[in-house]
Amino acid sequence: MRWYAIKDKASKILDLRGLDCPEPAMLLYREFGKLSAGEWVEAEMDIKECAMTAAELINRSGFGVATLEEVGDRKYIVRALRLR
Repeated sequence: MRWYAIKDKASKILDLRGLDCPEPAMLLYREFGKLSAGEWVEAEMDIKECAMTAAELINRSGFGVATLEEVGDRKYIVRALRLR
């Protein structure tokens, strides 16, 4: 899947920068749980380990896939697609 093809169609965009880990990971996972199949959420985070944890939670859930992209100095984007 190529994320850039659907960037303008995010169901929700979350700005989770400035929060202490694990709060951003849990907030993203909670929003992911509200999605219907085929919808996706994008979250900006500033802690790499927390962004990695968030992507891992979603990938291990069996309900979706997530990617992690480093887009600048301490800026990470996690994109999660709900599969079922």
